[in-house]
Amino acid sequence: MAVEQIKDQAELRDFLTRDKLANAYLLGNLDAAFLPFCHWYGSRDAAGNIASLALLYTGLSLPLLFMVGGGPDFQEFLESLKEHLPARFHFHVLEPHIGIVQDAFGCSDPMRMQRMGLEKVDYKPLDSIEGVVRLGHRDTAAIMALYAHYPDNFFAPSQLETGLYFGVRGEDDSLLSIAGVHVVSVEYDVGVIGNLVTHPSARGKGLATLCTGQLLNELFQRVSLVALNVQDDNQPAIKMYANFGFRQNNIFWEGRIADL
Repeated sequence: MAVEQIKDQAELRDFLTRDKLANAYLLGNLDAAFLPFCHWYGSRDAAGNIASLALLYTGLSLPLLFMVGGGPDFQEFLESLKEHLPARFHFHVLEPHIGIVQDAFGCSDPMRMQRMGLEKVDYKPLDSIEGVVRLGHRDTAAIMALYAHYPDNFFAPSQLETGLYFGVRGEDDSLLSIAGVHVVSVEYDVGVIGNLVTHPSARGKGLATLCTGQLLNELFQRVSLVALNVQDDNQPAIKMYANFGFRQNNIFWEGRIADL
């Protein structure tokens, strides 16, 4: 199967906007701020249209591979894609295709996740938000200290340039909770929130809810659609998001390939 690098942004946009919520990560990465780290690969059907698509994002210490497809030639597409991939990467794929991905890459122990989405018109803001501060590069050391408790995070200091990272500090000025974005694009009217964590000693105090509330207040001033990923068995987090108005869009799986 012929796998080609696709650089036509209009063609990618048209393909991805067929389901903006399912493809929120990929659509957000079309933004100029993220595009330099993106490598788009695709295959075409008999009519010349994109049939399967993969985005390799290299802006993090561990590259991310997003895969969209599922037609009869999807496994052949993944096999042909291997020559373009690094030896190690993290992946996202919709639930119907996880078996094909496991056959192609041999991954073990993937996690079942929910994609949730929220339109601005359905947003239910908090009545009040106190103690939440905007975070910037001057806070990098405190941010990294908090994320050290969660080594599987997907944070990079460059994400602070969005101005959309918020946190709550403790009495000693350490960071107790944080919420931010993975991608945000005003042009494509979508944002994906993530990197939401709370220090193990500060759980159960509603700090993540406060940080998320402030983040959503500001994010909805820029875009009208927000997506997120949450582990399928994390019921407290799912309930918190549902209280803001988020609803499940689909189930997908994510995992790591250690040695392709």
